[in-house]
Amino acid sequence: MITPAFAAPLAPVTVAKQLDNPRQLGLTTDGTLIIAESGTGGDDCAVVDGDEVCVGTTAAVSVVRRPSKAENVLAERVVTGLLSESGPGGFGATGNDGASARTLDRIFVAKDVDVPDGITGLPEEQEGKLLRAAAGRPPAVVADIRAFETANDPDGQGVESNPYAVLDLGDRVLVADAAGNDILAVDDRGRISVFAVLPHVTGGACDSRPNQGGSFCDPVPTSLTLSRDGDIIVGGLGSLVPGAGRVWELDRRTGAIQQTWTGFTGVTGAAQDQAGNLYVSELFGGANRTGQLVFVPKNGARVVLSVPAPAGVVVDQPGNVYVAVNSMSPGTGTGTPGSDGQVWRLTKRSF
Repeated sequence: MITPAFAAPLAPVTVAKQLDNPRQLGLTTDGTLIIAESGTGGDDCAVVDGDEVCVGTTAAVSVVRRPSKAENVLAERVVTGLLSESGPGGFGATGNDGASARTLDRIFVAKDVDVPDGITGLPEEQEGKLLRAAAGRPPAVVADIRAFETANDPDGQGVESNPYAVLDLGDRVLVADAAGNDILAVDDRGRISVFAVLPHVTGGACDSRPNQGGSFCDPVPTSLTLSRDGDIIVGGLGSLVPGAGRVWELDRRTGAIQQTWTGFTGVTGAAQDQAGNLYVSELFGGANRTGQLVFVPKNGARVVLSVPAPAGVVVDQPGNVYVAVNSMSPGTGTGTPGSDGQVWRLTKRSF
């Protein structure tokens, strides 16, 4: 009897390296890879609630042209001067968590930074806003996401806002407000409307988790991509409760939920390929809680690949999968080789 030979999985390829806390990924219409870098904070520091917070304008939007061929490149920063905050050393920075662009003349950025009281000289007008920029040009405010949350509180759980992911649809821009548990739509005049309020997560540990007078987990949307048929794929952190992470497919026109995938932990990215397969980043997934990418085939069992602290995921037309890696690390790394912020390229044959 002849035993069939099984090909070994294809190892991921490092596309870009030395990135500062890379988060959301996207692709322009011509296939350029968009990378949101949350930066490394800055030189102005203050103590906030007992923790030292350092702020600056180190966040950026970077690009890699022809990413399907690139290996170990330094990404080109096309938008700079964006607010960033972190602890000393630039680890786990918050700032430019989301970026989306159809062309490099129209780049949208979601910002969530609070400049501590007493620190001046920074662009505080960016705080909690949707920004628009073009390559090589400074950003401008498009819409005030925090102000909309303050005035409307769509999920009814009290005012809390964290604009985290963004998706340019051409006729409007979607913004995932992670703390607000909703997806907002911004038109070309900067007017904001509610696209979808995501449902509470119940079942398992969430049924015994006190929350807003009940027992449930917040959905916490952290990622936005297009589905294979042009609808919206949303990833939800699920409050980091094991198994409470969710991925939803929403109708592009109405925001209605069309499909739900369950059983994830800490979703920070989700994308679908043209065959209907799903790729999901789990920030603290895996046996050692160091992170993994989950391959959810259209038909069949899930398979996982160990990926350190993954964030944004996007898939191109040929089926190349790009994932942000070491998403809580500065470009200088954490002291061990390969610990810098990176983007990897892989395919379903990598699992």
